[in-house]
Amino acid sequence: MRRTVLVLAALLPLTLLPAAARGYEPDGGVTFNTPRLWGKPAERERIVLKVEEAIRHIRPTARDPHPRLILAAYLFDRPESAKAIIGACRRGVSVRVIIDRDVRSKPFRRIVTALNADNVRDADNDGTADSDPRAGRCNRALPADNGGLRQERHGIPLMSSRQVTRSLRQPTANDVTWGKDGSYVLQCSGSCRGAAEAAMHAKIYAFSSVGTADNVVMLASTNLNSGGVNAGWNDLVVIKERPRTFEFVADMHRLMTAQRRAGSELVELVDGPYTTRFFPMSVGRRRDPLMVDLRKIRCRSEFGATHLYIQQFWWDGPRGVYLWEKIRSLAVDGCKVHIIFGAVDRRLLARMRDARRAGLIDLWDSRHDTDDDGEVNIRTHMKALAIRGTYDGNRRYAGVWTGSANWTDGALRRGDEVTVNITSAALYRRYVDRWHVVRRHSRRE
Repeated sequence: MRRTVLVLAALLPLTLLPAAARGYEPDGGVTFNTPRLWGKPAERERIVLKVEEAIRHIRPTARDPHPRLILAAYLFDRPESAKAIIGACRRGVSVRVIIDRDVRSKPFRRIVTALNADNVRDADNDGTADSDPRAGRCNRALPADNGGLRQERHGIPLMSSRQVTRSLRQPTANDVTWGKDGSYVLQCSGSCRGAAEAAMHAKIYAFSSVGTADNVVMLASTNLNSGGVNAGWNDLVVIKERPRTFEFVADMHRLMTAQRRAGSELVELVDGPYTTRFFPMSVGRRRDPLMVDLRKIRCRSEFGATHLYIQQFWWDGPRGVYLWEKIRSLAVDGCKVHIIFGAVDRRLLARMRDARRAGLIDLWDSRHDTDDDGEVNIRTHMKALAIRGTYDGNRRYAGVWTGSANWTDGALRRGDEVTVNITSAALYRRYVDRWHVVRRHSRRE
């Protein structure tokens, strides 16, 4: 009996440890959400809750004493995400955030206030701050030992929209400007590595370590916002224990922070089954990486006909046309092509309908106007292609190509995007299963 009591006494403290100490680790593979009308709250929020849970678990550890949280998103309005990000900074995590220039929500102002409060200028790039920070790390009080003259008992109040705009211009690739917490929020002037009138459209959630996992990269079609939860079908791919992929993503995020413009070179990392690419890329149809991939498809394989299951939010412009022409030619050659779309140029959609009437493709429209106001408010937001058949000489290929990029000119040549091609039969099956789920809530064209 005494031994039992001693064992229970020894185990009891373990039950009180935080989840990270008990072995938290984000699941790998893919996570999908289900938008409103069909999804319960937990199903609608499945992706953002997974990202927020990971953010809440990142912290300094013996194996990673200086952890990094790398974030990029097009939209941001979730208070829960803001709270998780600020909490990570206050646990000693270097939090580096890039958001598109048009975001001005109150949760966004909160993270700017917290992460940029101790940011400083270094106009001459000599590695020394030009002045004292306005607050301490993560908007804490500025301590007496900060090395300067200014001392504050409290952090700064929530920034106004005008103050946020000024603050977002200060972070540079020079880490002195990030302050002692090593954290910042930046909005680029347009696309970070592309055109001034384009968007920062990448969706990146990357962790140098989190729980028991190291080098975790999450790439998604969705942002940390209510629209991503309620209005669209989205996906999130989690890559773990890939140090080369994590460092590639971190290095590219640093180039985005520097606002160093992209050229015509292919920016790509092949790491085992994962091929990660960053855009923009100043090329045309011949060197478009997606076209290069599509040209490697053959329609006869050891499985029979090659199958392509496409969920693409937005097809538009000359690029959308030439991608469609290539896909149509694959259908003519005998590939089985299945398409769900979220938004398509009207003339391009007419050509797709002609192909469907000719029996070449399977075509479905995911758009819903739930309140009859003439505006679509639910549709697929994925940018995914699942393929099984012959690719690049492999007659037994199965995999998924996904990410943040729409099939438009801007996604290739002007805006910041990230895509990943993954060779995986298991992932292919998950995406095909999801394609059929979305099809059941779509309309045949």
